[in-house]
Amino acid sequence: METPDALVAGAVAISIPHCPGADIAKVNAQIDALVNRVRARVRSDQPQARLAHLHQVLFDEEGFIGNSEDYYNPINSFLPAVLESRKGLPITLCLLYKVIAERLGLRVWGVGMPGHFLVAVELGQDYGEGGPVLIDPFQQGRVLSIGEAYDRMRDLLGSDATWNADIFHPASNRHWLTRILQNLLHVYGNGDRYADVAGVLELEMLLWPEQGHLQRDLALVLARIGLAQPASVWLGRYLRSHPQDPDRNDLKQLLDVLRA
Repeated sequence: METPDALVAGAVAISIPHCPGADIAKVNAQIDALVNRVRARVRSDQPQARLAHLHQVLFDEEGFIGNSEDYYNPINSFLPAVLESRKGLPITLCLLYKVIAERLGLRVWGVGMPGHFLVAVELGQDYGEGGPVLIDPFQQGRVLSIGEAYDRMRDLLGSDATWNADIFHPASNRHWLTRILQNLLHVYGNGDRYADVAGVLELEMLLWPEQGHLQRDLALVLARIGLAQPASVWLGRYLRSHPQDPDRNDLKQLLDVLRA
């Protein structure tokens, strides 16, 4: 479902295996407490006023900031932990920012920039040139121009990086959650934490049931950590539904070994 509540629920679900006591009701209560603090200060109907007070509470008082010192710690991907530590990745801080801003009545959406998530806030035709404002919660609410966002993308990906308007299309809930899972796959894979990789792949399969290659990937990871029986189940399912896989012969040999 494309609702803010569904996005929060999905983010909390991702955190449950690694955050003891993670609870959707507790997370929503923490978010609502921040929303109410901002709302109590707003004396104007102008969206700029809500935005200014939002930044004062989140960044000046609560100190939410990107965890640049320990960027690759998986805890940065878990929303309940980010609410406690006040530190996170661009995507988790953007998620928190978006949910709070929307509960304040602002129109906000995720911008899935390559390598760095941002949020866009619509402030109306009377503000600036009438377009959305790009905000980086990782840098304590820094406002970026489109040109600055493009320069940042080129710094990350090189001068040949392609820029197009599709980058600013609102990210779907599935896109948000998939990107969190992809971050975790990167961290766990680089740390040889293959049991955790398997857990993340299972979550990704729930989001993308039509993506059969995830069955293959899960089977290979399970085989790597010695779980032959479940690995054979997933690999068998994959081969039955993907008979044209170019690596079918190698995968079939692996399946025979797993079933032996």
